[in-house]
Amino acid sequence: MTQQTVGRVYAEGLFLLSQEEHSEAQIYQELNAVADVMEQNPEFVSLVDVPTLDVAERIAILRRVIGEENGTTENFLCLLVEKHRFRKLGEIRSEFNKMYHEAFSIEEVFVTTALPLEDKQRSELKTVFGKKLGKSIELRETVDPAILGGMIVQYGDRRMDNSLRTRMQQFRQQSEIE
Repeated sequence: MTQQTVGRVYAEGLFLLSQEEHSEAQIYQELNAVADVMEQNPEFVSLVDVPTLDVAERIAILRRVIGEENGTTENFLCLLVEKHRFRKLGEIRSEFNKMYHEAFSIEEVFVTTALPLEDKQRSELKTVFGKKLGKSIELRETVDPAILGGMIVQYGDRRMDNSLRTRMQQFRQQSEIE
């Protein structure tokens, strides 16, 4: 018997519910939007998790931030507050995303470039990797001027570093050998 993490258990419950409601895409988008905001504002997570406030007050604070739509995602987030599991939102999101990507044959491809990608480049990357992997592609872009040029692409357990910084380092190492 395998030991499941708290995040996995909650993510499975939410994913099964989203399947019953045929709202997987909507919950995927809402969960990721809220988790992104929480990552950028860790002090909010601490506020919602303060044990000195009662549950109703903490839920009221949450609803002021995310709105009161009484949908599945909001109800799920309130449950996390009630059960003192709101700090696990990042882990839950990660596990939910894995299930969503597997169910809908989606591969996350992480691309790091020195400058933001243009729409044409983004489209070409999605097409190339979509054909190569036989899946729909969801690009996760990062801009890092330190790579100087080129790009670094990661998906699954593969990493392709075709950055100018790496090429220059390889050239330096090669010239030191000779």
